[in-house]
Amino acid sequence: MACAIIRPMAQRRPPWSHRLINSEVITTMRIRSSFIAALAALALVTSACGSSTSSDGDLLARIQENGVIRIATDPNYPPYSSLEDGEYVGFDIAVAQLIANALEVEIEWQTPTWDALTAGNWSDRWDVSVGSMAQTSDRSKVIDFSVPYYYAYAYIAVPADSTAMSLADLAGKTGCVGSATLYESWLKGDLAEDKFVIVSSAPPADVTVQSQETDNLCIEALQAGRSWDFFVQSDAFIDNAITETGTVDEATGEVTNPLIKYLDNSAVTAERISVALDKSGLKTTALLERINEILTKAHENGILTALSEEWLAKDYTKAP
Repeated sequence: MACAIIRPMAQRRPPWSHRLINSEVITTMRIRSSFIAALAALALVTSACGSSTSSDGDLLARIQENGVIRIATDPNYPPYSSLEDGEYVGFDIAVAQLIANALEVEIEWQTPTWDALTAGNWSDRWDVSVGSMAQTSDRSKVIDFSVPYYYAYAYIAVPADSTAMSLADLAGKTGCVGSATLYESWLKGDLAEDKFVIVSSAPPADVTVQSQETDNLCIEALQAGRSWDFFVQSDAFIDNAITETGTVDEATGEVTNPLIKYLDNSAVTAERISVALDKSGLKTTALLERINEILTKAHENGILTALSEEWLAKDYTKAP
C-alpha cells in the first residue's frame, strides 16, 4: 500500500459552538480532519507505510485489506463527538481520524447504543470503539483496551436554581446519567472495588437513578421542562452543556443564565479512557499493538495534548 498524501483541512468551529443534537443513525461517510489531526497523521503514517499480508481471522489484516476501519462512536456527546452540518467533530473524532490516517484507511462510522458497546460480543458489526470508553473491571472481561488516550474526571451538576451545596444534600434525590456508563455504575455504588477507577467520593445515599440512552438526553430533558435533581458527567461535558444552555457574550465569552451549574469543584471519580476492541471477534492482538504504538507516539510528541486543548480547552492526557 502506497503512503497517502494527507492534506490539512479547513478548521471548524470551536468546541463551545457545538449544538446539542438528537440521535441519528449515520452510514458510511468520510469526515474532515482538523489541521492538528492531519499533521499528527502525517507524522505517524510514515512508520506505517508498506504492504501487509492478510491472514485468516486477523482484524488488522482485514482492515488493511479492505482499506476501511469501522469505528463506533456517539453522535450526541459534545465536545467529544457530535454531528455538525453532516460531519463528525470532536475530540474522540480527531483521535479516531488520527488512528485511521496512520493506518492509511477510511472510516466507516457506526453509532450503536452505549450498552451494546460496553457489553462486548459485537458480532463483527464494527471494528473498534473510539467513544470515550472508560476502563472498568467488568468491561475488561469482554473488551480489550488500548493504552489510555486521555483521563476523565466525573463531577456533579445540578439545575441552576438548586439549593444543594454538597453530596449529602443529594441524599434521596433523583440523579440523571447515561445508561451503562461509568457514572451510572458510580451512582449505584458498583465502583468501590474497581481497580481501574479512582473513586474519590461515595455516591449520595438512597438516590433514584434516572438512566437515559445517552447522557445528552439528561440535558434535553431539563431543556424540555422535565426535572432531575443532579447529573453526573465529565467536567468537559458539563462545561459544554453550561455554554449550550446559557447565553454567551460574543465579546467576553461569559455565559449567563445556564440551566445547570456545578454542585462543587470536587471530582467524584477519575478514569482511564481508551480505544475499545471486542474480545469475542477476530484476533485483535496486531491491531491493538498498532493502536498502542500510534497513541503512545501521539502522547510523546504532544499531539494528543494539542487535540485535548483544542477540543476540551484543557490537557486531559496526563494520568491523575
